[in-house]
Amino acid sequence: MDILNDVLQTLRLHSQVFLHARFCNQWVVNIEPLDLQVSFHVIAHGNCWLREPDSPTARELHEGDLVICLRNPPHFVTPDSQYPADDTPRNTPAEGDIEGESTTLICGKCEFLQYYWNPILEACQNIMVIPTRDSINTNLDTIIKLMIAEADNNHTNTSAVIDRLSDILLIEAIRTYTLLDEDNRGFLAALKDPRLCKALTSFHKAPEKNWSVQTLSEKAAMSRSAFADQFKHMVGMSPMAYVTGWRMQHAHDALVSDNKSITQLSEECGYHSEPAFRKAFKKQFGIGPGYVRRQAREQAEQPAL
Repeated sequence: MDILNDVLQTLRLHSQVFLHARFCNQWVVNIEPLDLQVSFHVIAHGNCWLREPDSPTARELHEGDLVICLRNPPHFVTPDSQYPADDTPRNTPAEGDIEGESTTLICGKCEFLQYYWNPILEACQNIMVIPTRDSINTNLDTIIKLMIAEADNNHTNTSAVIDRLSDILLIEAIRTYTLLDEDNRGFLAALKDPRLCKALTSFHKAPEKNWSVQTLSEKAAMSRSAFADQFKHMVGMSPMAYVTGWRMQHAHDALVSDNKSITQLSEECGYHSEPAFRKAFKKQFGIGPGYVRRQAREQAEQPAL
């Protein structure tokens, strides 16, 4: 079972490109005021630099590179390594014929529509730079080339195609980041640990089972205490906190998208008592499952604008 795929599907990823433009001379792209959950920059043509206000150095970016920003960190994309002057044009693409060096960017935003508990975002750095040269063993370079080609060709329904490619881009970027990241802590790092991954895979295959630290440690072929310590060290929470968090996330998603009764959902989440399930759900989200379902139905009944 692909745990990463299971998590991404439940979190309901939705992406959209909002900028495809060329820049020349002195310019700055700064999307921090948009307050986005996740944003990305594809360097479609040319070179540029990524600056963070709190960092003394800038990072050089090349054609085909990908930058993913989580939790709206302050940052600029600029044509050189120097800190931009206050009067440098912000988010102002070049117009007309362009002579000399230029840079083309494709910028977009991503949202996890089920955002209450997101182990992927919690595990990743605020800013991830994934160079094309480091992604040769993945499909990332191919996806980026498809996005650039689609954006340049201006076909019918181009925006819809690019938006869907953006979904694929983020999923493949997370896969690539998992391969490249050398950090030994976090949810993504746990997926690379053979023993922890066995326990996580077993749980995700059957979250309705009566899981405990003991049964999870047996799947990992570890002692109970060693497993609990290693899990908390890497994932940042206890095994049972993860189990509860994921069950509640699954329940929240099902309440929005399915018509199963709350009794059925409680059993799917490993609760043989509906009151116990309702209590755990309210503790996780601050609202009851019935309220979530009513709210989802009311939103579905609202006429489209």
